[in-house]
Amino acid sequence: MIFFFLILPLLGWSQDFSQKSFTMGARSSFFVNSEKWDNTFLYYNPEYTDETFGDSVGLRRKFKLRVFDYVSSKEKVIIDPLDVSMEFFTNKNSFQVGFLRYHFSETFGLQLLDVANPRDYSEFVFNDLSWSKRSVFGVNDTYKWNDFQMQLIVTLWPNGDRLPYAGSAFDPTGGQTNYQGGVVNRPWLKDLEYGTRTKYLMQNGLDLSFLYYHHFSRPTFQDIKILSATNIQSRSTAHLVDSLGTSGSYVYEEWVLRADALFTFSDLVQKNLLSYKKENHFQVLAGIDRNFEKLLLGLQSQSDFTTKRHFFGVRSEYSDFGWWKPSVMIFKNYQRDDQWFQIKNMLEKDQWRLTISYDNIHGGKSQSDLFGFYRNQDRLLVDTSFTY
Repeated sequence: MIFFFLILPLLGWSQDFSQKSFTMGARSSFFVNSEKWDNTFLYYNPEYTDETFGDSVGLRRKFKLRVFDYVSSKEKVIIDPLDVSMEFFTNKNSFQVGFLRYHFSETFGLQLLDVANPRDYSEFVFNDLSWSKRSVFGVNDTYKWNDFQMQLIVTLWPNGDRLPYAGSAFDPTGGQTNYQGGVVNRPWLKDLEYGTRTKYLMQNGLDLSFLYYHHFSRPTFQDIKILSATNIQSRSTAHLVDSLGTSGSYVYEEWVLRADALFTFSDLVQKNLLSYKKENHFQVLAGIDRNFEKLLLGLQSQSDFTTKRHFFGVRSEYSDFGWWKPSVMIFKNYQRDDQWFQIKNMLEKDQWRLTISYDNIHGGKSQSDLFGFYRNQDRLLVDTSFTY
């Protein structure tokens, strides 16, 4: 009901919107080892935005959906409200209510501080948060005073992770339990998520922020129970945790320095595909980017001190062609043969976009290996869309 309450006024004002678009596309993965296509779906993105200004208060309205229509499975059509919200703002304050997605991290790849939103894990390789981040319903109040900013967040419906559906290429159980996958259900007005974020831009250009958030532990794991010799049951976890984090960025000419740090109390920490243990979780990322006009080069170090996983990351993106934007990214464990290598090509012509990515995943199967769980899931991802 709340969702439709937000949609109806937006549809009524749609004729006056300053920006509007509709995107439709198709997305599918070819898995090299099994030589088959999977995770194939059509998607549709209607989007409207509008701003009006009064004497002292402005109103910003957003309506952005993503509809998934699966072709390669029996999974039902999914409607994700990416951003359906109303925002009242002044020079110093902004109050927003609706289905929201938050951005807290300052780094690329695996953004540590973006704990306020669940994720879509139906594809293990999910560095593109425009795809994997799912919205939550709540209120967001932000106060600005000169270079200082304070954000207060209350989530009334935390939504849930979307897990790989049963029988898909990334099904963690291999069909051995009654696991179904799909969206993890979270009730409304129960187990609220909430937190605050402060941000300060110093005169020397250092942008520093601090975060506290009370939220569901993510990703969602499965509790496996053996009921009989032929009946093994799985149930999604629902564990609330408290996180403290900080992030910073510094821009000097063509250089950008970035860092994130996150400490989560009594978190659910992954040991392997199906098991986890509860312990304090400390993670750190630090990186540097350099812009060479048409070439962007980024270096990043990621350390999970709880699981003793330490990665070095490199990404590069070339944009001199205009219509073609190739990029390369690799995450490599310092101490183990555990890595993720990605080649991505994005081609744009007028209203058409074609993205072709190749992901090579390699590593062992011990508890210390992260990508090794999916080492036989090398894939070619094809995504084509048209926007008007």
